[in-house]
Amino acid sequence: MKRCDDLSCVGVIAEFNPLHSGHRYLLNEAAKHGTVVCALSGNFVQRGDTALLEKRIRAKAALQNGADLVLELPVCWSMSTAQNFALGGISLLDYLGCDTVMFGSECGNADELYKTADILASDRFGKELSSFTEQGMTFAAARESAAKLCGVPDGILNCPNNTLGVEYIAAAKRIGADMEFKTVTRIGASHDSDETENEHLSASVLRERLKCGDFEFASRFIPENVMALFGPEDLSDIHRLDRAVPAVLRTKSESELQALPDLSEGIENKLFSAIRLATDLDGLYNMIKTKRYTLARIRRLVLSAFIGIDNSCFMKKPPYLRVLGFTPAGEALLKERSQNCPVPIIARAADIKRLDTSAFKVFETEGRATDLYALSLKKPLECGLEYTSKIIKTEC
Repeated sequence: MKRCDDLSCVGVIAEFNPLHSGHRYLLNEAAKHGTVVCALSGNFVQRGDTALLEKRIRAKAALQNGADLVLELPVCWSMSTAQNFALGGISLLDYLGCDTVMFGSECGNADELYKTADILASDRFGKELSSFTEQGMTFAAARESAAKLCGVPDGILNCPNNTLGVEYIAAAKRIGADMEFKTVTRIGASHDSDETENEHLSASVLRERLKCGDFEFASRFIPENVMALFGPEDLSDIHRLDRAVPAVLRTKSESELQALPDLSEGIENKLFSAIRLATDLDGLYNMIKTKRYTLARIRRLVLSAFIGIDNSCFMKKPPYLRVLGFTPAGEALLKERSQNCPVPIIARAADIKRLDTSAFKVFETEGRATDLYALSLKKPLECGLEYTSKIIKTEC
């Protein structure tokens, strides 16, 4: 057991969707630097999908495999652009005074990621980026082209974990957070790879195999104590919401669609038209598809409209700190750091009542997201779990 008086605090931002052997390796490396605080995505994730497992199952998995304190990254940030995702996660870690942030990357070189973050913040890069986006490129393609012209090392921005690492560093600069960033080289299959012959597989392969019922295969790459936390009835499948999503979107006005986060180029008009024709999710995505919008961005727009997320939180810091669970070391850290936390801490249902209007709006959105997520499970859950679920406590 870690010493509870160790005030060094290292942060990890993650989805753990699901937690596998590569994630456990990262948590073990982070634990060498102090008490591990994890900012964990809620029930909807960045790729514009439901998380395979409910957030409290994933939080318990994290606590059993190296994390000491798990905080929730609210849905307005967990299902968002890389920039907003990073801003939300870094802000949560900064609220608790984490002095180090650790993450996996394809390059394994923090100096290259620091250099890239500096280039992306330069005036020259901004001008080059605008030039490429005006030519009709997607944001990701335009950024990669502009970065190459400005001297970013080859291959950095076409690797997703490198990109997130750069965004973490940029987010810390944006909010003035004094943090050191450490990275470990991502081992095993690459992100979203369909490779199955490797010591460490991508989470996307494991999600698909679990959805197909191949728990035996998944158990080779997911820690035993994690596999013990769930069964087939606990797996989410967004296609259980195939009719629900179009049904809700048909009630939306054009003005509501215009208020969605990360919206540009009049895509709300295409979305408004597609809503009136599509009868399922895939059909809706295909009707909105455009060269300038990635599929992940389209999925996020659709689900933001479904949940009721607007642009009021976009590129702003989360207004509270939500605790999902802790070990004794994590609880001790929380008690020590909570005295100087600049935002309200939600650890019990009673804490929700003390939120101001804007913070409560974010929490209401979280509650709505969880109530809708509950319908994506094989055995749907009841409403109101955000108000009744207890903090997870482990002895690890």
